[in-house]
Amino acid sequence: MNAYSGGLVDIPQIRARHPIAEVVTAAGIELRQRSRGWMGCCPFHPDSTASLSVDGVPDRYHCFGCGASGDVIDFVARLRGISFLDAVAELEHGIIQGSPPPRRLRLAASDGLTRPGAASAMTRERGFEINELAWRHLSTGRAEAMARGCMVAIRRMHVPFDLWSAGPYGGSLVGYADSEWTSLTDLLRADGVSDDELLAMDLAQVSRRGTLIDTLYKRLVVPITNEAGQIEGFIGRKLSGQEELPKYRNPTRTVTYDKATALYRPTREPLAADGRVVIVEGVFDAIALAAVAVEAGVSDKIAAVAACGVSVSTAQADQVPAISSNPPLIALDGDDAGAGGTDRWLTRLCLERGRPAYVTRLPDGIDPADWVAAHGVRGLDAFLAMPSIGRDRDDGRPFLPGSDLVRLTLNRGGNPMRSVVEAVAPVANRLGPALSAVLVEQVVAEMTRSGWNPNNLFTRMLSRELDRDIGPLLGPSGGQVTADRTGPQAPVTPSF
Repeated sequence: MNAYSGGLVDIPQIRARHPIAEVVTAAGIELRQRSRGWMGCCPFHPDSTASLSVDGVPDRYHCFGCGASGDVIDFVARLRGISFLDAVAELEHGIIQGSPPPRRLRLAASDGLTRPGAASAMTRERGFEINELAWRHLSTGRAEAMARGCMVAIRRMHVPFDLWSAGPYGGSLVGYADSEWTSLTDLLRADGVSDDELLAMDLAQVSRRGTLIDTLYKRLVVPITNEAGQIEGFIGRKLSGQEELPKYRNPTRTVTYDKATALYRPTREPLAADGRVVIVEGVFDAIALAAVAVEAGVSDKIAAVAACGVSVSTAQADQVPAISSNPPLIALDGDDAGAGGTDRWLTRLCLERGRPAYVTRLPDGIDPADWVAAHGVRGLDAFLAMPSIGRDRDDGRPFLPGSDLVRLTLNRGGNPMRSVVEAVAPVANRLGPALSAVLVEQVVAEMTRSGWNPNNLFTRMLSRELDRDIGPLLGPSGGQVTADRTGPQAPVTPSF
């Protein structure tokens, strides 16, 4: 069963899938690590003393100033002013349409900050204009030089020069926010950006003293752009030596940015007919794949995209087939969170849309950027090869997720055999004959292991639904072929 389905809520599962520290940080609240958990300024009352404790008690928050407390669902409900179920829906599926912005952006008229224009009246066009101004300061001169050096240091990789001219407005893909607390704020004020606009665009925040300071501070900065190349928002990645800060700082919802619809893609070169989308977790994973693809001369074969985490919304899933009709490859981090995110992508793409997808599972603790840093150009096989039928799923090779589709479908409830047939048939029909046969074999084997293929009943049901004979999956007397039977080999692309 899903964490949220038909009004039934699995609260422990939601807490596990949405760590409260990550949700609080994504809301734009800067957290600093303490001996137990994290501390930050409470968004529910005027707070200049960092009264909010997060994860001091596992999976809970508590404000020592105003007394607000609860779990991640309560936090979202209180922050947005919405109901319990709406908060669950927001966590699972993205921002609720029409929900108000975080309350920390609502400043009292007596706060002393200048406000030449009302943020509530800001247009998307003005928001894009402000983001462009910010990016010019974050990506030119010393900022660009610092970004280049940091990229090599944190990922041990060389970024080809042409990627530095592949970003927004012909500029860099990665920028740098320096260690001055008000550097960007001062520059944008000089450009005519009001304090309300700085706050509303998530480029500044209110300090404990009531003054504005930069939201992005001593971080690498990556712009999130739309199809038109306009900047929607900025993601910040901390540098070494800042252990008290969360690794990533995602933008809050603004007039131009909504995490539920944003899908980061570092380059927008048209794909070749046999190119594919590769789905990763983080922006630097996407940049690393794009860089190595350029080095290998196959940049038209791969479109790396990142949802900036392990959650996926309907809008994000819809964007993948719009980039390429070929089956995408899901290659999230090699950890429990990545495995959970892979399940969510398979659910969105395969079970809900009937579209096939391939999966690459990386070794424990390894993400795609680590992988290509270690393996170089040859490491692209993990993302560009055709799926194999091998059972080892941790060797960095693409595979078809037949058994995973069975598991995910059975977990949703309903009639087991009918549900799996209806889920798998559209996926199999969109694959070529060889890969379709492999997927069907995986599914039949998994259903047999699960006890849902008595007397080959499921096999016959699936055969009728596919309107083709899958008799080779039956033994000479009608018995089921064992799960480790060798099936047809799918073509594999040559190693680089």
